[in-house]
Amino acid sequence: MGPLDVFLTLILLGLGIYFSILVAFALSRYLLFRRLRPTALLTWPGRSRHLPLLVALGILSLGVAVLNGSLRRPFHHVYSQGVMAAYFILMVPLLSRIHLGLYEDGVWADPGFLPYGKIGRMAFVETPEIILVMLPRGGSRTFRLLVPPGEYGAVRKVLEEKIRNHVLKMEEAILGL
Repeated sequence: MGPLDVFLTLILLGLGIYFSILVAFALSRYLLFRRLRPTALLTWPGRSRHLPLLVALGILSLGVAVLNGSLRRPFHHVYSQGVMAAYFILMVPLLSRIHLGLYEDGVWADPGFLPYGKIGRMAFVETPEIILVMLPRGGSRTFRLLVPPGEYGAVRKVLEEKIRNHVLKMEEAILGL
């Protein structure tokens, strides 16, 4: 086994592990959505601009996996391409079915679900697009939710109600400002 074969093996093993984790994470996100769906207060479909391209990438990966299998390549060659195909053909379309918006217990934004109790700060950014930006307590990763213009007033109303009912407790600004 030459150095190029070792390098290829390491790359394909890494891809197989990475996409296995992505598939598991995507499946857990979708199952969480299924559990939360009955509690939806105000939701809308997510954007999936690149869905056809990603599914095409999955079909290409599936073709490479089948080719590697028919050529009796090592297992990691077939597995890495097969799990990539599973992610792009199955999981990406499944995740695109998740509705973004407000639920009884939190907000589903682009990165995932954020319970109201974990929202430390939030603000609307009103550029040509309306974006609700939320910062979790003790976290550095922001959650962004693109709000359709027709839903802006309703979203503000639901959030104000959650604040009034002390479900959503905002942190004080720096120096009380």
